[in-house]
Amino acid sequence: MKTRYKLFLIASTLLAAGLIGVWPYATMNFAESARYTEKDKRAYAFYTPEILKNLPRITNDYTFRYTNVGGPGERIYELQFQGSTDKSQIEAYLEKQGYKKSALCDIQATCWTSAAPEVSLSVATFKDPATLIVSVVVKPSVESETTENKGFNPAF
Repeated sequence: MKTRYKLFLIASTLLAAGLIGVWPYATMNFAESARYTEKDKRAYAFYTPEILKNLPRITNDYTFRYTNVGGPGERIYELQFQGSTDKSQIEAYLEKQGYKKSALCDIQATCWTSAAPEVSLSVATFKDPATLIVSVVVKPSVESETTENKGFNPAF
């Protein structure tokens, strides 16, 4: 009887530890949106694409946002800077990374395209209060939905 009890305790402890470790990532995977900073290590590592991780920080006051538009639909990743509308450093960095300014843009912003057709990027500025928002929009592609990995790899 003691052996069964010990095995039950060990199994329960392992199951609880596993759930505690996995639960935060499971909830993030199904989240519709998130707002976080670079100090929120788990959310920053999970949601933030490499292009936003490496983007020049033009002010010390910035936040990240993630939005999942309708399940497997578009995913929007944003980096919002407060206190500046100077986009020269951002534009120089994007050009260096191979992004090209787009002649067409559906919003009031400067739109950029990458080699990946499902990825678009925009840089918008607002005067009052001074804000600059860099948005990365990832549209689902037929190819990525038919591959084994149906998730988005933000290392584009």
